[in-house]
Amino acid sequence: MNNYFSNFILFIFFFLFNIFIISILFLIISYLLLILCVPLLIFFERRLLGVFQLRLGLFIYFLNAFFIFIADFLKILSKFNVFLFSYNFILLFLFCLIFVIFSVISLLFLPFNFLNNNYFIFYLLFLILLSFIPFFFSVFIYFSNSIFSYIGNLRSILLLLSYELSLNFSIIILLLILKNYYFLISFYKFFVLIPIIFILFICFMSDASRVPFDLIEGESELVSGFNTELSLSLFLLVFFGEYILLFVFIIVVYLSSLNFLVSLFIFIYIRALLVRFFYLYIIKLFWYYYLFFLTFSFFFYYLI
Repeated sequence: MNNYFSNFILFIFFFLFNIFIISILFLIISYLLLILCVPLLIFFERRLLGVFQLRLGLFIYFLNAFFIFIADFLKILSKFNVFLFSYNFILLFLFCLIFVIFSVISLLFLPFNFLNNNYFIFYLLFLILLSFIPFFFSVFIYFSNSIFSYIGNLRSILLLLSYELSLNFSIIILLLILKNYYFLISFYKFFVLIPIIFILFICFMSDASRVPFDLIEGESELVSGFNTELSLSLFLLVFFGEYILLFVFIIVVYLSSLNFLVSLFIFIYIRALLVRFFYLYIIKLFWYYYLFFLTFSFFFYYLI
C-alpha cells in the first residue's frame, strides 16, 4: 500500500513538474516571438518613412530594401564603444540594461481579452509604467555628465508634468461619461466626446515621446540629446528598449478600438508628416489651452 502511495506521489510530482517546465518554455518562446516583432516594427517604420519621403532606394533594391536594413544593423554592430572621461561607464551600462529589462517586463501588461474589466487595470498599470521612463533617463543622464543630455532631461520632465494633467483629466471625463471600463463609445457619445478623444490622442503621442513630442532630443542645438554619449552597446540597449515600449504602447492603447496595423500606420504617418515642435509651444498648448478646456469640460459633462 505504501509503495502504491509513493508511486502516486511521484507521478503527481513529475506531472506537475512537466507542466511547469512546459509553461516556462511556452513563456520563453512567447517572449522571444514578441521580441522578434521589434525588428519587424523597425523595418516597417523605416519602410513607410522611406515611402513618405520619396526615397528611391527603397524601390530599386531587392526585397524592398530589406537587406539595407540588415546592413545598417551590421554596421552598428561593427562599431566600437567610445569611452568618454565625463561619465561612469559601469553605472551607465547598468542603467541601460535595467531599462531594457524594464521594457521587456512591460510585455506582461499585454491584455489578451480587451472586452474585460481587467483591460482597464492593464491600461492604468501601463500608463503608470510609462510615467517612470523619464526618471530612468534622468538617472542615465546624471551619470553621463553632459550638458546636451541635461537640457534634454529638463525638457522631458517638463513635458511629463504638462501632459499628465491633461491625460488624467481626459480619462476621468471618459469614465464619467461612458460609465464603464471598456472604453466602448456609442455613436452619439462619440461625437460628443470628439474633443476629449482628440486631446487624449495628443497626450498618448506625448507619452510615447515620439515626433513631434520627442523633447528629450530637442532641436539641432542638442545634437540628438542623450544619444551623443551612446555608441555600440549602450545605443543598442536604449534603442531596443524604446521600440519594445513603443510596440506595447501601440497594442495597449490603440488595439482596443483599431486594428494594430492601422494604428501603427497612423503612428508612423504622424512622425513623417510633422516636424518636432518647439517646446515652449507644447507647454503653452497643454497648460493654457488643454488644461483650461478640460477643466471646463469636466464640470460641463459632470452636470450633464
